[in-house]
Amino acid sequence: MTPTFLFGFERSGTTLLTMMVGAHPRLSCPLSVTGTWWDFADRLDEFDRLETHAGITRMVAEVAAHERLKLWNVTFDEGAIVEAIRPGRYDDLVGAFHTAAARAEGKKAWVNMDIGTLFRFEDVARLFPTARFVQIVRDGRDVALSFKGYRFGGLNAMEVADRWSRATVAADRIGHALGPERYLRIRYEDLIALSEQTLDRLCDFMGEAYDPGMLDYAGDVSRKVPDATRDLWPVLDRPPQTDKIARWEREMKASERYVIEEAAGEALDRFGYTRGGAGFSAGGELHGAWCYLTRGARLKRLTRR
Repeated sequence: MTPTFLFGFERSGTTLLTMMVGAHPRLSCPLSVTGTWWDFADRLDEFDRLETHAGITRMVAEVAAHERLKLWNVTFDEGAIVEAIRPGRYDDLVGAFHTAAARAEGKKAWVNMDIGTLFRFEDVARLFPTARFVQIVRDGRDVALSFKGYRFGGLNAMEVADRWSRATVAADRIGHALGPERYLRIRYEDLIALSEQTLDRLCDFMGEAYDPGMLDYAGDVSRKVPDATRDLWPVLDRPPQTDKIARWEREMKASERYVIEEAAGEALDRFGYTRGGAGFSAGGELHGAWCYLTRGARLKRLTRR
């Protein structure tokens, strides 16, 4: 089969998309392993670049024991996985683990979700030369709002805007270079407000027929999402929440919006998001100065000195 890799910036709807795709009767889409596959790809030399049976066996054992793969709740037959891997083929290894997870669910095909792909897109496309890729993009202002109070966040508005714009635009450019047969971009807002149409387009891209069951994902949340991280997605077990769209219009201070639009305006334009203001803002400039001062916890480091 031709594998499909889903990815996006943090707090952009990647987990919701995982649940929807995984609810398809033919498609297995385990929870994101958050860069684990690409971390192992960087360590191929430690495993003889998978050119030897011993190297393959050692990597399979280490992957199977990894904490991220344990979240899939699958008992892996390591011997069968080893036999499925041709010498030097890391793509076989990734595919073998996903195939095992799909079979455990009674599914015929697999889809990978990994937010880490956003930052390793070019490498992943090289490792999987026939794969398809889907990037989900969310309004950077709403991403910044979602980072507030996010226990894995800690970035101010300027930092979020800068990282969001750089990463999403770079991936979009690489995707367009791959062409429409291998790259699809969808928007979080469309996934929420136009769920059936967006999922139908996604399924068509993957060579599958849309199934209404993709919207009946709520029952799988308790099975797929660990209790320890369940608080990160408090409404994941509910239907798509339209109040999550354009939150910045209702909740974001004008000065913070100004900072984000200054830092990520071109990216907002590229993805079809209308800017909320125009012209110089003294308050926005002051907020930007504060973001610069506190960037990377700089102010805390200075005060400790």
